[in-house]
Amino acid sequence: MLFPVGPLKISIVQKANATALAVSLVGHASTGWIGADGTVNPTITIPHGELLNITTSSGDGKQHEFYVDVDGNGIRDYPVDPIADPAPSTTTLGYFAPGTYTYYDVKYPATMHGTFLVLPPPGSNFAITPAWWLAVIVYGSQTSSTTITVSSVNGFSGAVTLSPPNGPAGITGTLSKSTVSISPSTPATAILNLTAGPSTPEGRYNVTLTGSDGTESQTASVTTLVFVADFQLSGTTNLPVPLGSSRNDTFRVISNWGFSGNITLATSVSPMGPRVLLNTTRVSITPQKWGYVLLTVDTAGVQLGDYNVTITATSSSSKSHQLVYHVSAWPAPVAAPPGPIIDLAPLVILGILVLLVALVLVDGLWTGKRGRQSQPDLERLKPAGESS
Repeated sequence: MLFPVGPLKISIVQKANATALAVSLVGHASTGWIGADGTVNPTITIPHGELLNITTSSGDGKQHEFYVDVDGNGIRDYPVDPIADPAPSTTTLGYFAPGTYTYYDVKYPATMHGTFLVLPPPGSNFAITPAWWLAVIVYGSQTSSTTITVSSVNGFSGAVTLSPPNGPAGITGTLSKSTVSISPSTPATAILNLTAGPSTPEGRYNVTLTGSDGTESQTASVTTLVFVADFQLSGTTNLPVPLGSSRNDTFRVISNWGFSGNITLATSVSPMGPRVLLNTTRVSITPQKWGYVLLTVDTAGVQLGDYNVTITATSSSSKSHQLVYHVSAWPAPVAAPPGPIIDLAPLVILGILVLLVALVLVDGLWTGKRGRQSQPDLERLKPAGESS
């Protein structure tokens, strides 16, 4: 099973017949790819069996993406034509059969293109070229396959015998053909099948292929990447909960590298305190269907402090993962105590009475004042000689 998701980002591979040639290019849409020495669209030459480690950047602020037109039709065909990540980037590309190719920029092919030469093995009659590095997923010992091309060099025509693949411990390989016939115009292909055992660790491995035409032999290495199908847990790891209340969080059970299976869930709390509930203790997941589990943490009757809530997910005796929640039990805000209940009706009546009394007093004061002011006027109106 190959995963055609573009070039794999791996470190430079240093091994026999598969070193990496480093090339740097700066993209200019109007002029072309500029090499380190200033050459426009320079010719790139690598020996057969080497990988191309291409570093690209943009010199005009536009997006550029380097690719090699393996099938020669002038169009970027996925996944046949190896492509680098968008600039700026460094990507390792390979492998290439001996021959002359053209490299381009995906968006500006008219101006940004050059010659890419892959030199044949010196003095050889044929070349063995893997289609790509091989990705093996370990889940029930799945088998992955890739195409091996045997091509003619120096006009050779004849049969080439392929030896069984030589893989490291934990990886076994077979070829669909042990003998192929080639000519200058007709290469031959065989299918390489690789299987990684259930206990094979994740990592990068080399599988060696050897072919012979009866007079000389050629060797090729296939970079094999082993991924272990697994799962992981994802959730909110910091979970403050007010004392005397509860809080929920939904965590996910996610499939990685094609994992499918049943997973059992368990919880533990340290130190003892909060009560923890799950809405389910068993989920089934696939690459297309993840599991969603509701976690509830209840701090009723719990002392102030920090607690760890651990979720343990187990699919087998050898495959288990944990997710730890850091729970902070903190005091809830204290509301002000309610005041005494006041009946407003008596207050309204009292207010009215006070207002009436005030009006009477004001009126009395006003009347008395007017009476005193009018007394001298009456005295002046009496006849002369009349006393009061």
